Amino acid sequence: METKQPPRLTNEDYRLQPRAPAQVFQGIHPGTIPLHWHEFYELSYVVGGKGEHKLNGSAYPLNSGTLFLLTPADFHELVSVEDKPLEIYNVIFTEAMMDDNLYHWLFGGKLVLHAQLEEMQHRQIYADYERMRDETGAWREGSEIAIRATLQRLLVDLHRGSAANRALPMNGIGNRQLNVNLQRALIYIHHHFREDIRLVDAAAQAQYSATYFSECFSQSVGQSFQRYLQNVRLQFAESLLRASSLPVTEICYASGFSTLGHFERVFRQRKGMSPRQFRHHAGIAEDMQYFS
Repeated sequence: METKQPPRLTNEDYRLQPRAPAQVFQGIHPGTIPLHWHEFYELSYVVGGKGEHKLNGSAYPLNSGTLFLLTPADFHELVSVEDKPLEIYNVIFTEAMMDDNLYHWLFGGKLVLHAQLEEMQHRQIYADYERMRDETGAWREGSEIAIRATLQRLLVDLHRGSAANRALPMNGIGNRQLNVNLQRALIYIHHHFREDIRLVDAAAQAQYSATYFSECFSQSVGQSFQRYLQNVRLQFAESLLRASSLPVTEICYASGFSTLGHFERVFRQRKGMSPRQFRHHAGIAEDMQYFS
């Protein structure tokens, strides 16, 4: 029987706004934090405890000193070891807190941003989170500058610690070399595919006209913008079907499709079966062929 999971967590839920683009939380989490996803970015630091992080259908260990970053394109679940509940420090923030160079560096390198830091780094990381919590607790002149500087230093540490965590190439790109402008557009698509994004929105990220972007995208990626966007949404839906008990209707809208009928029709065209049938057969190993 399908069970309802927590909804997507929004900026409004967590008081993120232009005057306060970051918030810090600390908590102890016994048991399980159920599957969910965010509208914002979240950099989490495990202060203590032990557990497992189920990220986009894959599992990673959690221990004291684990640092990981979540984007609006991720879904995840946290599970504590019974006698060692997870104590986690979180800083959540909007995209505006990252400058363009950092944004590209983090997300253009095909890394799973999940690192186990060396013990000698733990005290400094904890102090950084304490500083950010102090600044977000009473926003004042210079708070955003202080938080941004601390956050960017933490993200650099995360990137360095994640160097061995190679992810799959961006869907459909393979080993193609893309220019910086198209890379920026692709990252934007992968972080915003749940939204009603249009070709003109992606073109603006590349700083191209819509017509020129459409031509460059098709030539460089090997498929149209619309087809690529649809494939990203389908891949996300497939991952949710495999990894969760979310109702198919909820998966449809969570993946960026506007109607259930359209989602089921496209899914059947690509997979040869309905989403419900696919879930039933999800235990069968198969290669994903969306981007061929």
